[in-house]
Amino acid sequence: MILVLNIIYFSWYYIKAKHKILSLRVQNRRLMLKKIKYFLLLLIVFSVVFVGYFISLDSNFKVERSRLIKAPQNLVFQQVADLHNWSKWAPWKEKDSTMQFDFSEKTNAEGDYLRFTDTNGLRQQLTNISLRPDTLIVQTLSSEKQNQNFKWQLTQQEDGVLVKWTIQGEVPFLQRIYTKHMDDLMGPTITRGLERLEQSVRKDLEKRSVKIDKVTSLSSTYYLYKSVSCRTNEVEKVKDKLLAQILSIASENHIQTNRNPFTLYIKWDTENQSAIISVCLPTKEKMLLNADVLTGETPGGAYLKVLYQGDYKFINEAWNQARNYIQKDTNLVEDLTRQPIEVYIVDKSKNLNPANWLTEIYVPILEVAPQNNLPQ
Repeated sequence: MILVLNIIYFSWYYIKAKHKILSLRVQNRRLMLKKIKYFLLLLIVFSVVFVGYFISLDSNFKVERSRLIKAPQNLVFQQVADLHNWSKWAPWKEKDSTMQFDFSEKTNAEGDYLRFTDTNGLRQQLTNISLRPDTLIVQTLSSEKQNQNFKWQLTQQEDGVLVKWTIQGEVPFLQRIYTKHMDDLMGPTITRGLERLEQSVRKDLEKRSVKIDKVTSLSSTYYLYKSVSCRTNEVEKVKDKLLAQILSIASENHIQTNRNPFTLYIKWDTENQSAIISVCLPTKEKMLLNADVLTGETPGGAYLKVLYQGDYKFINEAWNQARNYIQKDTNLVEDLTRQPIEVYIVDKSKNLNPANWLTEIYVPILEVAPQNNLPQ
């Protein structure tokens, strides 16, 4: 009997325990389902907020930088508009010196382009869209993933050209978070590009060449002139001022000339850094004017002719080469009784790029036998 009661008791206890376990499992399952429901709800809310946040972000960006470049406006324009020049200063080239550029047949007109592969292996194409001479350039940089618009504005300032480079574009949806940081991300690259552009422009400005031409004979010529004594480092500035005054007087008196202005070097004292020069405008005949200008006549005779192309600030290189040439040639002796001459064939009034200025230098020499070619 006791055995039977024990069996009944344990059976009842087992059923009760099992029921309790099943009840806990049901409760745990319900709790888990409740947690999952809340998690899914939070996930939906977060997704809506996330998508809403990205939708609210502006996908368009605009980054610009400016730099004052002391150079002729047309030269800066050509550095940017002629895509072939980008191989010299493009900021991407500095990051990868092995970068190769492929160009269209022409490179300086609307529709012309260059192509390259960037450091991420993405193929890019830069195209000229619109060119307004010396003032505005519009370009596009396009790839499979993104297009960017380049706008270059060139404004003439008193001491140079203000160059403003603006880049505009649209980022993909999932990258909109970077829009607000595009100025920090792209700004340094634009700044470096403008720095390299200025370096390239300066390098072109300093291009120069000297050619010892021949011994030639010059006939005498009449000229109007003004003389001045100044420091050697002020000569170029003084020449411009005096020439402007002479041209003004010639215009007021209806004097026409078909020859180029020139400078006579009366004295050049390197040790004391002083000079005496005459700035001259040739005339067809002797002119007597009641004005603040004098009339003179070159003596003519034999001269060593030297051709110099480049900025006047480097013209001493041509003078040094000319005098070294005379010293080495035993057949040539400089005539110190006549003044050396600089004739300005192409100057800033004809071309704003100093690298294109052409000057003929004439060093007076004592009479020598005619020479077709100077000895080397």
